[in-house]
Amino acid sequence: MSDEAGYQELDTPWRRDPAELTGRLTDWALAEFGSGASVANVTAPDNGMSSESALFDVTIDGVTTGYVARMAPLPTVIPVFENYDIRLQAEAMRTVRRHTSVPAPVVTHVVLDTAVLDTPFLVMERLGGVAPTDIPPYVFGGWVCDLSADERLTMQRNAVQTLVDLHELRPDTVDLSFLARPQFGEDALDQHLGHERRYYEWASAERRSPLIERTFEWLEANRPVLSGPTVLNWGDSRIGNMLWDGPTPTAILDWEMAAIGPAEVDLAWMIFLHKFFQDMAETYSMPGLPEFMRREDMAALYTELSGRPVEALEWFEVFAALRFATVSLRTSARSIAYGQAVAPEDPDDLIMFRRLLEAMLNGSYWS
Repeated sequence: MSDEAGYQELDTPWRRDPAELTGRLTDWALAEFGSGASVANVTAPDNGMSSESALFDVTIDGVTTGYVARMAPLPTVIPVFENYDIRLQAEAMRTVRRHTSVPAPVVTHVVLDTAVLDTPFLVMERLGGVAPTDIPPYVFGGWVCDLSADERLTMQRNAVQTLVDLHELRPDTVDLSFLARPQFGEDALDQHLGHERRYYEWASAERRSPLIERTFEWLEANRPVLSGPTVLNWGDSRIGNMLWDGPTPTAILDWEMAAIGPAEVDLAWMIFLHKFFQDMAETYSMPGLPEFMRREDMAALYTELSGRPVEALEWFEVFAALRFATVSLRTSARSIAYGQAVAPEDPDDLIMFRRLLEAMLNGSYWS
């Protein structure tokens, strides 16, 4: 990456040097808050690959406030997603705060002027808490593993309650029109499938995946008839995108995949992303957390807390795996492009959990 962009040629070339961001954010804070503002303690969180975030403090007249800047990828880097809508993310968080008690961050600024940080960004008040780690995965060890069994049960319940609370937001009661994607289909499930097809076509421009294409065929052939409501979908609904104080959630983050659709979209994503990490632990002969976030327990909890049954969970787990497979295809291709990995002969090997997805398609995943 170019020096002008302020990027480091390190393991994550899409992340900027905090020293460079300090100067940029200081200029922004002086323009926004006045000549008495100062910026310090700029750091980058470890979680997340689709965008760049910076934590920083602004001090005005001796009072310090913590903020987070969430930045769209620079045009000079290889992005994970084709589009990155800062305004949509901001409106999603503001809608959640207006209509629920779910702890979405307070969005204070939406900056579309690329002269500030070379890309659009939003600024949020920083909330306390710690996220389960992605690298290494939280199932390998750390504070989630150190919780007692009862505390993890509470954490699991609170994670599902968060989804139930978010799913109280429905297009017939709250304006969610900014999340609709009519260009991809008539109803919300059509829109999800159409959006994922478009994302796959973009992400696989250089290398197609026969396995992902078989998964699309499976989803179309087994498409369920649903009776549940269309709701707000958080999209990237996993515990690694939540901050926690022990088993209590303190912040719900990462809204770039927000949409509307069946509630099961979020529930299945939460289940499958934990399964992905648990399978990784077992692959490396580690115990992981086999009793945590099991699909049967999660589905029963959702029914208990929402008062409605979970529909077609297996279908939505396959859909979750499809979504994650396309993200995996894109992130793997990005690593190859940056010289961090070597392209395999079989493009399906770019999917980190190929074996799990193949098991879903042949039916052995649930046996």
